[in-house]
Amino acid sequence: MKSNRLNTWRQSTQWRMISREAIKRWNAKRETLPKCGARRKRDGLPCSQLAKENGRCHYHGGTTPKGDQWGLVQWPNGKAPDAEAKLQAKLKRIERIRKAKAKRLAAMSPEERQRYDQRAKTHAPGPAAERARRRDDRKRAAEIRASLETPDEKPVSAELAELQRQAAALEEARDHYRRLAEQEQAKQDRGVFG
Repeated sequence: MKSNRLNTWRQSTQWRMISREAIKRWNAKRETLPKCGARRKRDGLPCSQLAKENGRCHYHGGTTPKGDQWGLVQWPNGKAPDAEAKLQAKLKRIERIRKAKAKRLAAMSPEERQRYDQRAKTHAPGPAAERARRRDDRKRAAEIRASLETPDEKPVSAELAELQRQAAALEEARDHYRRLAEQEQAKQDRGVFG
């Protein structure tokens, strides 16, 4: 009986007038709200969907997790009545994505795979501070490698050159005697059946 009265009310002229005014107010307000602005795939124009707090709509990353949760799988709420079904659907989706990614990687040429691996290194998931730290570490490591690869500009003195030659000769002699000792050890260590 209650649903019948509700349907009657929703079909009334007064309900329609209230609804029409609410839609007009919302449409007037919607024009002033910030828009997403991401480039649409279909025509390349800016997206006109309403932006979320990060400046993008739900299609272009507005619901992407932030901070430490960025790039991680978001599991369904375990207290929901259909949590098991949602979990199974999520696991199937993850497996489907994993297989599609493996297939895509297998079809790549070596040059494409190298570009993909390079991008994966520089765009790893995680908090922005952690990514910035890893980027700085890579930059410092590259600078250290470059400085080690460039030869020293200092001229080598005759005394230093003689010391380096003597050190190389001593290292060669050490390696020679080590090999001899290992051969002698192998001859003596044949065990009970040798």
